[in-house]
Amino acid sequence: MRVKPRDSLHPKILQSPAAAAAAASVTAAYALAKSEALDINGKKDSNSKAIPVDASQKDFSVEINSIREEKKALELSLVEVSAENSALKTKIEEINGNYADLSKELHSVQGQLVAERSRCAKLEAQIGELQKMLESMPSLEKEVQALRAEKSAFEHDMELAATVHRQRSGGIWKWVAG
Repeated sequence: MRVKPRDSLHPKILQSPAAAAAAASVTAAYALAKSEALDINGKKDSNSKAIPVDASQKDFSVEINSIREEKKALELSLVEVSAENSALKTKIEEINGNYADLSKELHSVQGQLVAERSRCAKLEAQIGELQKMLESMPSLEKEVQALRAEKSAFEHDMELAATVHRQRSGGIWKWVAG
């Protein structure tokens, strides 16, 4: 297996500006702690000479100042992002409220729709019954006409029978008269 050469100057984790700034601040803090430890060791041993570290201290102070500026910029960005998150949460809550209201309205309308479907089904059943009745109307009309004809014939027969009966019996007056 081959070992891949790694870029030791910029590890993969430090590719974002925020991560790089954080790593730089940690590095600076360790360097400052090491320099203070050197100063403390120098004070304990009075016979040893102190090595001047002015150039490195200036580099560290410049780096610390740049890190502080980056920190302030990041804090401002954090405040802006927090405000934006808060605004987005408010919008989400508002949208969720609207969704809940619309959901309730949808359920209500669906209930009304079910009731209307039931009503329509009943009306369709009634219409079907009425259509069957209308389909049977011509045959009923023929039956009624036949019954009327029978009634008319029966009434005509009754009138003829009554007329014949009157003609046969003249009654008492006809007998008395003659």
